[in-house]
Amino acid sequence: MTLSKEEFKTLLMLYAANIDGNIQSEEVRIMLEKSGFDTVDKMEDLFAKMSDAEVLDCIRENKAFYADNEASRLDLIHDLCEIIEADEKCTMMEQQMVRAMGRLLE
Repeated sequence: MTLSKEEFKTLLMLYAANIDGNIQSEEVRIMLEKSGFDTVDKMEDLFAKMSDAEVLDCIRENKAFYADNEASRLDLIHDLCEIIEADEKCTMMEQQMVRAMGRLLE
């Protein structure tokens, strides 16, 4: 499934926000600031229907379009860090997820 750049970024942020099993309102606020209501709403619906494996496959399929150089990867990682820091707690699981996503986006 091919996503737009905003959809791809939002999918990554949703995956990061959901790593602890609960998407917080602060995390949603950041997603809305970065992508807008329509994109977040569309991607929330899609994300809810996807398994973890399907999300990861979708990220792999689209990374060549939107994470094709160091600058774009760093921008995406920065967005992920903003999401996991939104609730002012950063667990070991969230830190590990950011490292894993960095490797996945390479």
